[in-house]
Amino acid sequence: MQLQVYKKYIYYLKSSGVCIVFVGGCWLLYQLRQISAKVRYAVSTNVLNLEQLHVQYIYVDDPRFKDVFMFRNKEDLQSSVKEKPRTLSYVIMKWWKSLNRSLAHRLLYMAQHGSTKEREKAVYSLSSLKHLKDWHYRDVAQMLDAKTAVALARMKNVDLRFFLKPPYYHVHHKLYDLIEELHQLLSKLEKSSQSCHPCLTQFLNKKFKDFHREGLIFDHDLVSVGLAVAPAITWDQEFLQNCVQAVHHHASLKEHIKDVADAGGLAILMNVQKMFGTNLNINVLLAKIISNLSLHSEYLDDIFKSGWIGILVQWSRDKDFRLAAPAARALANLDVDDNKGEIYPPRIYPLYPLHRIQAERKMDIIFIHGLLGGVFVTWRQRDLSSLPPEFAEPFRAEFGPDSFSDMIDEYPQEFLKDLARDLKMQEWKRIGHDFEVILHDCPENINCRACGPFTCKGDDDCMQENEEEEHCRTQCWPKDWLPKDVPSVRVIGINYETNLSMWTPFCPIEGMRSTIKERSDEFIRKLNLAGVGKRPVMWVCHSMGGLLAKKMLVDEWKNGDKHNICKNTRGIIFYSTPHRGSRIAALNQTTEMLIWPSVEVKELREQSPELLNLHDNFLKMLDRFPMDVVSFSETKSTLVTALKFRLQFVNPESADPGVGEFFEIPQDHLSICKPANRQSFLYQKVLSIVRRHIGASAHKSKILKDYFTMSNKVP
Repeated sequence: MQLQVYKKYIYYLKSSGVCIVFVGGCWLLYQLRQISAKVRYAVSTNVLNLEQLHVQYIYVDDPRFKDVFMFRNKEDLQSSVKEKPRTLSYVIMKWWKSLNRSLAHRLLYMAQHGSTKEREKAVYSLSSLKHLKDWHYRDVAQMLDAKTAVALARMKNVDLRFFLKPPYYHVHHKLYDLIEELHQLLSKLEKSSQSCHPCLTQFLNKKFKDFHREGLIFDHDLVSVGLAVAPAITWDQEFLQNCVQAVHHHASLKEHIKDVADAGGLAILMNVQKMFGTNLNINVLLAKIISNLSLHSEYLDDIFKSGWIGILVQWSRDKDFRLAAPAARALANLDVDDNKGEIYPPRIYPLYPLHRIQAERKMDIIFIHGLLGGVFVTWRQRDLSSLPPEFAEPFRAEFGPDSFSDMIDEYPQEFLKDLARDLKMQEWKRIGHDFEVILHDCPENINCRACGPFTCKGDDDCMQENEEEEHCRTQCWPKDWLPKDVPSVRVIGINYETNLSMWTPFCPIEGMRSTIKERSDEFIRKLNLAGVGKRPVMWVCHSMGGLLAKKMLVDEWKNGDKHNICKNTRGIIFYSTPHRGSRIAALNQTTEMLIWPSVEVKELREQSPELLNLHDNFLKMLDRFPMDVVSFSETKSTLVTALKFRLQFVNPESADPGVGEFFEIPQDHLSICKPANRQSFLYQKVLSIVRRHIGASAHKSKILKDYFTMSNKVP
């Protein structure tokens, strides 16, 4: 009887379990169906069918199909292709690649149709996808629009296969055809500007005067067969570069930038790039032209359709900073989702970041070079030949005489050097934290307000330079060193042209922009377009650049600081700035008549009333807007190569502004702004000031955030 009761309970239990499993399975299927419906509603999956609509764009890169056209019958083709064994790893890898491909399409759709935040996240995820085949990249590239392509282009280490090659990339042009196309482009530019640009008109009349006859241009191929007379000017690669230089000069003028695109110049310049893609000078000119045109976002589609986006990505990674800087500026201007209206006009270069970053920008650091300098030459690391000799402790190996001699005979000398370096680094890592290392370029003399750092810890970050950093000299230490130590900054470089003599040919339109006042007005307007004044600002200036920075701050102060530049300036650093002028600029009447000095040289005369008045106003401005002032002065004379003797351009009396910290550094005028390495005092002092103000700003922001949080909680 009791056994029957147990059987009855077991029957009821099994029946209940079956019912629960059945009902649970139905509920799970219903939930999966609901989730699938919501996903299809949120993200359209129609884009997944596009690969069947564009099968003609799929590239077969499997080497097994190399000789596919040699087989006539289907059986022959199938017999030649051996099926891969379907192991577990093969199935998992195939599933993973398929998942990546479908995910890439979904991310692309979200990057094109999502909100701003969704587009940003989708682009980051799309650029980080791996394990895609070549045809997968080409498939996505076919569906890219201009806006998404620029967003991908500004991602760090994005795969270049996301960007299609320019149209008709396989077509080869002749040199004479390209020059004729450039001549037609220059003629259109002259006509659209109504011949108001004398430089362009003079170039056309001088270089192409022998090639006009009843509106036609002679075919230079006839010269080779003796049917035409050879022209006076040879149409070669150098002549083509001069034509591109003329286009760049015309496109540098604000009112004529659009004319290049309107005249069909993008396609013509792309043909030039196809033929001379390895010529650095031509590529730099082309990058500057495109970067000037990037100020006008309405030409984004034209730039994208002509194939320039992929070229700009490749250039932005170039080791030569002269090419990478304008290419990065063009992409930053075209990326409207990330720049938030902050664009970089001509002569304003973003040095960091060159791509999209998620970190908040807490400070703008602006670098201004001096007379005859440039953003690509002034801020280099000091050459090895100018460094003082160093004495290193000899390497002592714990080997006997015989074994050491055997090692020398058995291994090359490079092995011993590497071994000594490795052992030295291991020993330094073990005991380095107990040492204080004196920085390079320590000052010879300081004032009472000056402070360090003059040393650093042996285990400091600047001491942990790997072998690559030791042997690779940086072309721009603000671009390469500051982001490693303070990644939350934006580094901007100002570039402008100067002359020593009025005998130097110059453009009549731009010739009047030579005084400090006129340059100040120009760069204040351009820095405002770049968003300078919205966050804390630090100025780093060399020589005449310090006078220009002072003039901009004084002008802003007198105009009521409309752009908040004075209010947000935290400090200004002078490298041998002649606050009271320079003796080198003092010329007697006879010498002045022969040299005909430029306006820049005249403004740098010692005890110039304009400079003294500017400095007085600068000191008054500091009373209203206090900021850190750090000044470095040269103590060595500079070797002037042309004159074969040494001159001291700025003496310590002129380099001392009478306010802030002052240091006399045993360097000449050219090397005073070029640190020896990351352990140089010339760099570490700048770094310490930047870190201090970023830390103070972060602390202030935290206090304000806590204050507003507490205020919102109070009833």
